[in-house]
Amino acid sequence: MAITQTFPFHDAAPPWFLHLLALSVLLLTFKPVWRWVQPRVHHVVYAADEPTSDALGQMSDTLAQTTPGSSMLATIAETIAQIMNVPCVQVEVLDGATVAVGKPRAAAAYTRTEIRYGDVLVGWLEVGSRLPGEPLTAGEYQLLQRLARQVGITLHAAQLNEALQASREQLVTAREEERRRIRRDLHDGLGPALAGLRMQLSALRHSLRDDPAAAEALIDSLRDDVRAATADIRRLVYDLRPPLLDEHGLLGAIRHLAGTLDGATLTLDAPAALPPLPAAVEVAVYRIAAEAVQNVAKHAGASACAIQLRLGETALTLQVRDNGAGLPAEYAAGVGLVSMRERAAELGGQLTIDSAPGGTCVIATIPCKVRA
Repeated sequence: MAITQTFPFHDAAPPWFLHLLALSVLLLTFKPVWRWVQPRVHHVVYAADEPTSDALGQMSDTLAQTTPGSSMLATIAETIAQIMNVPCVQVEVLDGATVAVGKPRAAAAYTRTEIRYGDVLVGWLEVGSRLPGEPLTAGEYQLLQRLARQVGITLHAAQLNEALQASREQLVTAREEERRRIRRDLHDGLGPALAGLRMQLSALRHSLRDDPAAAEALIDSLRDDVRAATADIRRLVYDLRPPLLDEHGLLGAIRHLAGTLDGATLTLDAPAALPPLPAAVEVAVYRIAAEAVQNVAKHAGASACAIQLRLGETALTLQVRDNGAGLPAEYAAGVGLVSMRERAAELGGQLTIDSAPGGTCVIATIPCKVRA
């Protein structure tokens, strides 16, 4: 008969310090492991390693359907956020307009890139990362760059459209203001003068036989009135376009400005002859030169005034320099200087004024394409 001996089983618990050691190892390794695992999981789930034609096509379709306006930037930002699956996107343009969509996450990393059209800076595009402290991957950044190029084309076109519309409005406004001025001059000046002449002629007819002396005095008065009306007509014609430009050309008209200087000499450094220039450029250059020379005569106290004209491939540069006292320290731009700047700006040019005790220099650069 077999004898079976049993022994009591004891569940021996590991020492307490092993529990403490395991907990310490877990606490020490959890955060580094989580930091290593989390971005890779998000990368597998969300990241776009290569810019796909679908993503770029979606952006292209959105831009094609977007009309310039206040909502255009918001639409662009929302589309980029959707394509790249990022929490927040901000679009900023040079004129100061900024639109942001989404909610940035705490400690998010931001990637900022320029929006360009060729070499022209249009604005900036900024996106926030999905994970704290994790920037975009190389593939995501490449996608962002391509999206920025597409956005740059649209924003640049929108800016050109706005500039064109503003230019058209300025042209219409200037034209209507000029028409109003001419109408006022004709109505208030020349019109009454001609009406008065008609009445005087009627009175002259009645006095020719009865009172020859009175008729002779009336004729003298009529002659003075005709002279004044003729002067008004000449002023109107001069305001439209200086007759000197048609009679002597731009260079000859500028040389005639020497007659407006009292006690100062005028020299002109220019090509022997100029090719045919656009009429607007001729008028602007002559008006600016005439205003600058008039300022020299009135305020500079100069003994010499030098005018220089240089015609380049794309612009005509006018320089008027004197050896006078320069502008005073409390100088404030008057109507004449403002008018010169406006004439240059109307044609897309610019005007600068440099002044020192040794004299003042006015430089106007006006875009100009020479007619063949």
